[in-house]
Order: sequence, then C-alpha cells, then structure tokens
Amino acid sequence: MFEGDYHYGLATLVNSLVHSGFQGVVWSGYRGPLPPWVSRLQDENHIKEFRVNQECAIRFVPLSTSAHFTNYKPQFMKQIFETLDPHIDALFYFDPDIVTKCSWSFFEEWVSCGIALVEDVNSPLPENHPRRCAWRRIYAKNGLELRFATERYVNGGFVGIARVDRSFLDLWSRAQDIMAQEIGSLEFAGLSGRAATGQKHPSENPFSKTDQDALNAAVEASPSRFSMMGKEGMDFKPGGFTMSHAAGPSKPWRKKFVWAAINGVAPTSADKGFLRHSQTPIPIYSPAVFQLERLSLRLGSVVGRLVRRTG
Repeated sequence: MFEGDYHYGLATLVNSLVHSGFQGVVWSGYRGPLPPWVSRLQDENHIKEFRVNQECAIRFVPLSTSAHFTNYKPQFMKQIFETLDPHIDALFYFDPDIVTKCSWSFFEEWVSCGIALVEDVNSPLPENHPRRCAWRRIYAKNGLELRFATERYVNGGFVGIARVDRSFLDLWSRAQDIMAQEIGSLEFAGLSGRAATGQKHPSENPFSKTDQDALNAAVEASPSRFSMMGKEGMDFKPGGFTMSHAAGPSKPWRKKFVWAAINGVAPTSADKGFLRHSQTPIPIYSPAVFQLERLSLRLGSVVGRLVRRTG
C-alpha cells in the first residue's frame, strides 16, 4: 500500500521482485493520484492494471479507509484472499520501502514452513517486558488470551501467509481493533509524543509501534506455525540474503547521500538496493537524474568510510 512519494518505493520493490523471478500480480492499495510512471492502464473488473512486463502486472486498488496504511495490512490482505484474488495459494505483504535480494522460489518455500516473519531491529522483547505484560492485561480483559511464544519481536513490514493460515488475518485484525479502543484510533502510525487514554507517558505506551505491536500480540494469541528469520532477514544486521528494508523516516528516494554521510550516516544496503532497482523494468528517474543519484551514492559511501575512520 502506498500514498504520496512512496510510489518510488513501490516501483523499486516491483523491479526487485521481477529481478528475483516473480511472475504474477502485485496488488497495490493506494490513496491519492496514481504514480507518474504508470502508463497504458487497462481495466480488469473495475481495477486499474499496469503491465510491468509479460509476466508481471500491478493492480491498483483505491482504498477509502481513514486508518493509517500501516494499520490496514490484515484487512487488505483479507480482501485479496477473499474477493480480489480468491484462487491464490499464498500471499506476501511487503512495505514499499523494501527490495528483495533472493530468488522468488525461496519465498514460496519459506511460506510452506509457516507464517513468514522477520525479527525487528528493536528485538528482543523478553517474556516479562512491561510492554508484553501490558498487552496480556489489555487483551485478557477483552477476551483474548496471549501466551508467550518467543522473545523475538517481529517487524510489520513483511508477512507471508499461505491460504491454509489465512485465519491469522482475522486474529491480527481483532488485535488491532482492541488496540484501537486503547489508543483511540487506527489513524496513527506510532504514539511517541501523543497522549493516549489512560497513559501518563505517551512514549511508553504499550502500543507505541501500533501495527507491529498488534502483530506481535497476535503471534502470542495464535496457534499457527510461524517461520521467523532473524534481523539479517531485512539487513538490520550483516549476513542477510533475503531483503533490505529502509525502515525509519529517512527513505532512499528522499535522502541526500553525501550530506547524510557527512553527518555520520553512510549509505545503507537498503539505499544501495533501492538505486540498483530504480530503473528497470520500471524507470523512476530520467537517465540524467539517475546518474546524479548514482554519483551521490558513491560519494556518500566514500565520505561514510572516511567519517567512520576518523570519528
């Protein structure tokens, strides 16, 4: 799902999927205008389809929800499973700031092991961490029992679900509905700095990460099998081969690589993956702009090494 300039991330995600060997339909929910790189649209049952190549298409679904898109993932996935594409065997959600690195066949194998998830950069969250204790208390009074499953706190940017496990989406949606009663709305992507019902310290709210917190609570409430990769699964630490995730507010399409490096933030693997997949089969930059961005990335990498060396 995307709105605003996140269309840049959508294009590079799709480009990386095509490079990985994906063949099929990418369902993309959106608000606002369609991306400027979209052309030659076709109508498929009142859904606008953009053919990326002969094997891959993006189908754009306008979404009217007032919820922040980060809190609308299980609902949109349910819509795809139940009405938009009811014959698919499995469904994968990716945030539009992710690029894939491995072959698509790996993802298909992965989801056969259980619901596919990746550990978040802020993991672990131990069994008796105050947030987990608060989740158990809040969900118990709303009729949902949570049982500790793992210290791993998973990221909400990627979820892979086989059709046989799709009931998990109902549980995740229920977890979000209960969360909404506590925080007042699903329109927030996070609660840091926001007042919430009954909370004296907003930054310590047990649902400060909203969608991720509800997802992790749902994991504790679910009898389903889960297949979790560590932080390397999104390049949050070295050694990964599956995905790069540009988590956080600084997105590659907005970043000034040299300036960021001067300030101690060298280009990341997600930045490099974004630029690597920015031009084909969907070009998001003109050739001249792409060359400037590539030069900026290279210079930023050099400056980043020098800053680390002298810091």
